[in-house]
Amino acid sequence: MSEHFHQYRRGGHTGRGGYSGSGVSSTPASSSLPPERNLTEDLQSAPIKTIAKPETTSGRVIAVERLEYIGSFNWSEASKPTIIVPGSPSVWRNRALPYRVPRDTGIRFVDQTGYRMPTYPLYPLIRAVDIMSEDEGDPFDWSTVDFVSDRNGLRKLLRWINDDGTAKEFRIDMQLAGRNTVLLNRWEKKTREEPNPRYSTFGFSFERQSTYKAPGMEQAAATAYHRIVKYDFDGLTMVVRFEVDACTPPPSPTSAQGTRRQTASTDVDSLSSMLSGLAVASGAGKGPKIDKDSSTAELDVIRAGERVPQSSLIEMTTRSRTNALNYDWIEAYPQLFLSQTPNHYLAVHNRGEFESIQKRALGDPELKRVEAQLQGSFRRLANALKTIQNIVVEHGERGRLSLVFRDGALQVFQRRAQDSCLPDATMRRFDNLEHVPST
Repeated sequence: MSEHFHQYRRGGHTGRGGYSGSGVSSTPASSSLPPERNLTEDLQSAPIKTIAKPETTSGRVIAVERLEYIGSFNWSEASKPTIIVPGSPSVWRNRALPYRVPRDTGIRFVDQTGYRMPTYPLYPLIRAVDIMSEDEGDPFDWSTVDFVSDRNGLRKLLRWINDDGTAKEFRIDMQLAGRNTVLLNRWEKKTREEPNPRYSTFGFSFERQSTYKAPGMEQAAATAYHRIVKYDFDGLTMVVRFEVDACTPPPSPTSAQGTRRQTASTDVDSLSSMLSGLAVASGAGKGPKIDKDSSTAELDVIRAGERVPQSSLIEMTTRSRTNALNYDWIEAYPQLFLSQTPNHYLAVHNRGEFESIQKRALGDPELKRVEAQLQGSFRRLANALKTIQNIVVEHGERGRLSLVFRDGALQVFQRRAQDSCLPDATMRRFDNLEHVPST
């Protein structure tokens, strides 16, 4: 829910997204917001290619396989871009119903990472994974990855594939790293926005009043929690970042310790160990401390939080009574599927008074039927990604390409600037030739 307030309107105007711990910007007035960027800014005038929609195919079942949790972080409110590693999502309070929340107000983030680190939007992802894997003594091998992307970009490609004439235009910037890895960089016309004055929404307020920050996160000025997973998608090795709205509270106190890499079926982490052990590295009452060993010239790092189990993650959505009846699972389900978020809470309200919460699990029969309906779309997405990878590899390490969807067509443009989307030292993380298969 946190990624697409401005993009998802099919389910009605009471949907919301963007608040994940602190989705409302501190900017005091809309006059301080910059104008929207032009979709084709810094692009060559003519496209070099139009990508045809993959044909519908039958046969193979597309599943997210070999899921691994490899990193996570929260953004921290600071003048220099600062992340909290591994961080923590907010915790579900499980309040008794009904309860009323105020309507949403204030400027909200469309893309918090794009706002806080526009030059290197994938850099916090890379740093979080590298820090956490090195803590385990097992440095992550980036050369084996096919795609590094936000979930948001994959969903945009699905909307192009399923477009019935209503999909909104979008852009995704691309770059080759190493020999085969495609970096998909989120690009938005605006990184913050104000609520539409024509509508009253309650999603941000609902999340604030239905969750609490995990210990240490308030002290570290934590905002949105981002999680990074690795998985196999029809033979493609994907590294995907996504926002998490909340996590379930622990069923009972325990001292069980989690492991770094978890799958949905073998997840034995204890969220209660997170709640009992969570602390800011500098110690309670002394304020957050920057970890100089983990920080770089581009990004500061605070070491705080605890790894939480994949099984505890929650995606929250709010709808009015009327719109809840017509909830569009064909549009919404990929958000869960592409991140393997296991819990979906649909909170239903009447003018801000929340009356019921419909809780569903990823493996419920109802959602499995939706997944079966989407198999054709997932097959086409896998084929589209392979086509995109071939195009990016063909243009090599100097290529600076962008996907632009508008007027029903997905086209490839060259960018004018040669700026890299990652620092040079980070780009070299994709050149581990020991793990590149010989040709």
